[in-house]
Amino acid sequence: MRLNRSDPTRVENFPATFSEAYMKEIVNFGHRHNVKMLPTVHNLLYERGNQHVNKDVVRGMLATPETRRAFIQSMVQLIQQYEFDGVNMDFEDVYYEDREKLNDFYRELGREMRSRGWFFSVDTPSRTSDQPTNPFSAPFNYAVIGEAADQVVLMLYNEHGWPGSGPGPVVSSGWMGSVVNYALTKMPASKILAAVSVFGFDFNLTTGRNTYVTYSMAMDRAKQYGVKVVFDEKTQTPMFSYTDAEGNQHEVWFENADSIRAKMQQAHRLGIRGLALWRLGMEDPAIWQVLQNEFVISKLVD
Repeated sequence: MRLNRSDPTRVENFPATFSEAYMKEIVNFGHRHNVKMLPTVHNLLYERGNQHVNKDVVRGMLATPETRRAFIQSMVQLIQQYEFDGVNMDFEDVYYEDREKLNDFYRELGREMRSRGWFFSVDTPSRTSDQPTNPFSAPFNYAVIGEAADQVVLMLYNEHGWPGSGPGPVVSSGWMGSVVNYALTKMPASKILAAVSVFGFDFNLTTGRNTYVTYSMAMDRAKQYGVKVVFDEKTQTPMFSYTDAEGNQHEVWFENADSIRAKMQQAHRLGIRGLALWRLGMEDPAIWQVLQNEFVISKLVD
């Protein structure tokens, strides 16, 4: 779900194909299987490639105490209507100038959720210091969010893969350590989930263009060009190189069961709550056997 563009104090309805009865059955199914059910609310994808629209919409919601309160009440109504267990907020494009209002919003929503006994989760872009060097993550104050929320999901993607980046893993073990260790200075380890990708990128080194690949796409591409997948020990991620029919040089970095295992083990060493995976359907199917056999899984669906 996302903020309504014309009235950002409210969230848009579910897709027309999702009736109220259907949504309630999904929530009930989760509850019957002891799964915490949260709606994820975001401010993305209004216009392809136009991040200013995303920022303008959330700015409208954050504008005043009254607009924030109206939005919080709409969230209360949504949770009550579908009997959710709380909410997951996934704001990702925010003007730096709105950072203090964003802090106020998280505090206000956190108090409301806590007063009702509901679970409050926040997704945050990755940052590694107090310095506002990255405009994407700079508006997000880890200390404020860590105090307000029950759970903080650190979105570790994309270390590499953003437009213009060089080749490399979406989330290396070193990057994961840097982001998590910074977060640990701002909030308890018990609140932290490290969100890692299950997708990857094909980096065209000749043209400089990066494209998404799922696990199956990566494996098909390696087979197509007859190249071997290698596991990079430094970053703890699989990769391979190939030359396409036009002579362009490529590197493909992605995730598989071995790299997810390594990240789960790293999360355990860091003492945090665990991992979150983005997004289902792109993953190596073998990760589920690894998770079932080697780790204890907490069920949270949003």
